[in-house]
Amino acid sequence: MSRLVAELPAPTDERPVRVGRRRRGRQERLAYLILLPALGTVFVIVTIPFIVVLIQSVTADDGSFLGLRNFTRALANPLFYEALRATGVYALIVLPSEIVLGLGFALLVHRTVRRAGLRATLYVLAVLPLVVPPVAIGVVARLIYAPGYGVLNIILERLGLIHQEIQWLSNPTLAMLSVASVDVWQWTPFVYLVLFAGLQTVPRESVEAAQVDGAGWWTQFRYIELFYLRPLFLLILFFRLADVLRVFDHVYILTGGGPGTTTQLLSLYLYRTEFKFFDTGQAAALAVVVLVSISILYSLITRVLPLERA
Repeated sequence: MSRLVAELPAPTDERPVRVGRRRRGRQERLAYLILLPALGTVFVIVTIPFIVVLIQSVTADDGSFLGLRNFTRALANPLFYEALRATGVYALIVLPSEIVLGLGFALLVHRTVRRAGLRATLYVLAVLPLVVPPVAIGVVARLIYAPGYGVLNIILERLGLIHQEIQWLSNPTLAMLSVASVDVWQWTPFVYLVLFAGLQTVPRESVEAAQVDGAGWWTQFRYIELFYLRPLFLLILFFRLADVLRVFDHVYILTGGGPGTTTQLLSLYLYRTEFKFFDTGQAAALAVVVLVSISILYSLITRVLPLERA
């Protein structure tokens, strides 16, 4: 008898485990039900335009099927590659500038500003450029850089730094720098806000331990704070890349894509293809190409900068 009892498996109470699983299952179903209206709305808003564009990219204006002919015309157009080059130059200017400036300002405020009121004031000031309409920003930038009445040339002349006005919007190099400076002004605060929020998640104990061991500000940033900021860099990079691909308002107001095609970014090129030359098929094909390209680029970025923390 004792041997039989010894061979019996030890009793296990599976009831709490089953109850916990059922509870988690109910909570997950409730979460899905709550999110379903919002996710469904977003799905419809995104899916319907994509299907329409996809249909337009393989059909003519009369509805006849063309296959990949629109894609062939779009990719064979040299203006597309000029717009792609201009977009790349624009991105290489604005993205590093915004990340470096935003990170520097976030570190400065995080380490030197201790008063909550002053931090809140800086937060509000950083939000202001983000809520100003891009058209208004473009108009103000036009008043700064425009020849004849531009504020920047007037100030430089009054200070004696220049003796004739600089053609900020007519010179190819200066035109690209001018439109890029507007983007840097508007979106550097976004980078600052995201990274400053990330710095608040760094454990105070780790920082204090590093300071006791004699770690300087660079060592502290490299080995402690950067670890918590890596996922946020991925977030910033993806959102800003998406914004660069669709930037339009202030570039159109400042230069209209000129001089020549120097500042004709992809968004302006798509706009002209559709609304100036009325080539709906080619514009739709380009939109599909851009969408697929940014999806592939996002996949590559997530592989290089994984979201999971090591």
